[in-house]
Amino acid sequence: MKQLHFSKRITILIIMVLGILSTSLYAYAYFENKREFGFTIQTGEFEVIAYVSFDQVPVDLNSPYMDLETKTILVNAFDSESENYIGKLKVDIEITPNINARARIKVFDEWELTRTYSEQSGTSIEPIVQTIYHTAKSSDYLPFSLLKTGDNYNMIYDENGYAYIPNQLIKKEVTMIHLIDGGDAYPIRENEIYMETCYVNLRFVVEVVQANRFAEIWELDSNFFDE
Repeated sequence: MKQLHFSKRITILIIMVLGILSTSLYAYAYFENKREFGFTIQTGEFEVIAYVSFDQVPVDLNSPYMDLETKTILVNAFDSESENYIGKLKVDIEITPNINARARIKVFDEWELTRTYSEQSGTSIEPIVQTIYHTAKSSDYLPFSLLKTGDNYNMIYDENGYAYIPNQLIKKEVTMIHLIDGGDAYPIRENEIYMETCYVNLRFVVEVVQANRFAEIWELDSNFFDE
């Protein structure tokens, strides 16, 4: 795969909490390319790389499916022939800490259904746009989503929807999370009166903190990972 090279860095969000560094990775924040492709954040303490692709074609800043204004990746959830079809989506997260650490991830997937009406007797009707919500499915899916988790995905969730890596991240050891491996299409309808489309606006956050400070920074019980 051809390497991508960028001469400028894009501003990212770096959160300082109680003097301990916690890095937040948004899917749009593209840094230097250190692998074949990847959204990269590198600080003095942690390195986080997110690999996002459709059918093994990487998503970068020039991708038509990257919306820089809304800071999201656009996913087609109804047309299996489209290049950005949900079944072709893969997201992998790679974390390398320089100190022992804890990490958590939160996925934001907004499902939007648009119904466009055909003109009837010269009358034009504005399209109707509505947000789609899902019921909880099996552990093979992200919570309340049709996005599927990857192999060996084993996370602990809190009441706010954050997914925590259950094990402590060891200094200088690489941890890989196969976050998303495709997903199910949303059933749309099409007839003589109207047609529907469904798209997903996807973004996600990765936070990494020093292992012995997770409880106070994330406001968790100190026994959270022992339960």
